[in-house]
Amino acid sequence: MIKIESRKLSIDECNRLAGIFMSERKNTPLESRRKLEDVAQDFAEISASDDYRLLVAVDEEDNIVGCIYYYVAFRLMDFISGFIPLVDENSDSEKIALSLIEAAKRDTVERCQSRLEIEFVFPSDEHRAHSKKYVKWYSKCGFKFAAEEMHMKTDLSAIELPELDLPHGCTLRNLSEVSYDMLEKPGFRTLENSKEGLFLSMSHAERRITLEYFFDKSKPYIDEASLILERDGKIVGFVITCMKDDEPDIGPVGIVPEARGQGLANYLLVRVLQSLKDMGSTNAYLDTTITNIPAQRLYRKYGFQEVYHKQFYYWSP
Repeated sequence: MIKIESRKLSIDECNRLAGIFMSERKNTPLESRRKLEDVAQDFAEISASDDYRLLVAVDEEDNIVGCIYYYVAFRLMDFISGFIPLVDENSDSEKIALSLIEAAKRDTVERCQSRLEIEFVFPSDEHRAHSKKYVKWYSKCGFKFAAEEMHMKTDLSAIELPELDLPHGCTLRNLSEVSYDMLEKPGFRTLENSKEGLFLSMSHAERRITLEYFFDKSKPYIDEASLILERDGKIVGFVITCMKDDEPDIGPVGIVPEARGQGLANYLLVRVLQSLKDMGSTNAYLDTTITNIPAQRLYRKYGFQEVYHKQFYYWSP
């Protein structure tokens, strides 16, 4: 009989989970060279953090045989980072994994959240192949495919950027000069009429919260590379750039539906890349849905190449 529990972990229990982590990932694309004590420390921090929920599976002798954990410090939505649940390979892996996922679903509902989302990152084809076991587990628990995205990178020192005039009738402003109330309506219309599959898989309320996150000025955004384009007093385009892992990460990038096909996205991207070059940045990154061919064509024009892919699945009550 397997029980699923939420509890703060002891040092010994963190070491137990670290052992499961190391053993399960040995001889797979996920194999870690980290020390056992470092992995155990990660579990200790997750267990102690209010930003995460950690559920453990225990057998009849109260031995931990698996776990699942997810980020909960976001309104309405909880987030799982892929290739979990972790399950003791000497146990009934699928049964325990499904029990952990179902428990996470129940917990999501009990905390009045509306979405549980998982992200799988594929640095290689081997990672994608390894994910099939986990995708099968989540699919059995009712998770649906949301989107596949491409993470792209450009070498700013290797690209030549054209000098472009401000489009006729337009004004360029920095994010710091524009309120969220001004951005909300054009931002919402832009993303609702886009090819961004992850955003489109969300409920209306979840989309609004995501939009607030995109334009959140408390994030480490780069004002010189976070630009708002206006025409006739109305916002027609935007690019937001934040620092992520000490590198500029561009996105979202958007043009309102009625202003597309006029070169405005090209203008904004060039201005952002030039600003980053002037600041001394050597690289820039962004994400785009793999089905958004026009966006990919624009990004490749300025040296962006794919680094890895990632897939998203979600469950809603």
